[in-house]
Amino acid sequence: MSTAIDAFDSLLAGRQRILLLSHVNPDGDAIGSQLGLKWLLEAQGRQVIAANQDGVPVLLRADQVAPGWQEVVHNPMKPKRRGNGYDLVIALDCSDLPRLGKAYSPALAATPLVNIDHHITNLHFGAVNIVDPAASSTAELVWRLADALGWPIGPQAAQCLLTGIVTDTRSFRVGHVTPGLLGVAQQLMEAGASLAAVNELVLERRDVDTICLWGHALAELRLEERIIWTAIPQTMRARCNSVEQSDSGLANFMVGAVEADVALILTERADGLVDVGMRAAPGFDVAQVALALGGGGHPRAAGCTLALPLEAASQQVLAALKAALAQQRHAEQRP
Repeated sequence: MSTAIDAFDSLLAGRQRILLLSHVNPDGDAIGSQLGLKWLLEAQGRQVIAANQDGVPVLLRADQVAPGWQEVVHNPMKPKRRGNGYDLVIALDCSDLPRLGKAYSPALAATPLVNIDHHITNLHFGAVNIVDPAASSTAELVWRLADALGWPIGPQAAQCLLTGIVTDTRSFRVGHVTPGLLGVAQQLMEAGASLAAVNELVLERRDVDTICLWGHALAELRLEERIIWTAIPQTMRARCNSVEQSDSGLANFMVGAVEADVALILTERADGLVDVGMRAAPGFDVAQVALALGGGGHPRAAGCTLALPLEAASQQVLAALKAALAQQRHAEQRP
């Protein structure tokens, strides 16, 4: 980490116009780490544009949890934003370049790129790679970066980084939570961040359309070989005002079933692609399945997008999961 941070510091020197990107269908860590770094770099005198193909999720559109969320743009290459071009691109919370989606234009290929991420499936696609799969979140890595470089963390940056940490650890409920991470959270709260705001406004809230969708999805729930799963076609979403499905909350709920080792949600998108979200119980790994299907993630939380009809995608993912889980159970039984 120290070598990568030194390389980042050297690369940053003299660069003034910086583009920050995060993965498609962003979550709290993607937006929190992106906006947290934006506040930090701007405090250092840089001009910063933050972009995401799909924008900011509804529950993060609040200054109490993600101050500056209004400044995240969809297309960073419009002339009025681009000016004379970017000096540096920084990808956050993204395991591979295609996951940046349309926000990463081919015109940016010649611009140096820094990769800051904590996914175990990260492909180290940057000129500098600040990657640590042992970290709780990308927001934690941004905090480490600021701490190592001696950058002061103001209240807005602190709130964004705490949002990233809290949402990716389900409010400090997963295996990556360490005494050191709790110390980081304490420092962010002392800098002005609110833990209660993230819990109450992001983790505990759902709109009625989302609750409606969950109800329909749970009504179609199936259990096969300790895989609990459901599919969400476009017709189901239409019954609930075509709400966009963020599978993390529902998948986390489903994987709590005592009869399941993995939860799986397949969501049909308007463009015909299928988003796949997987969550694993302790002791099981879904990251390699996601990687083999063109996605990535963590051992217990991973996903991908498939260019298949919903039924075919369901069959392919279920077959891959069943094979992987059988292999993992067999490996556990070896002396």
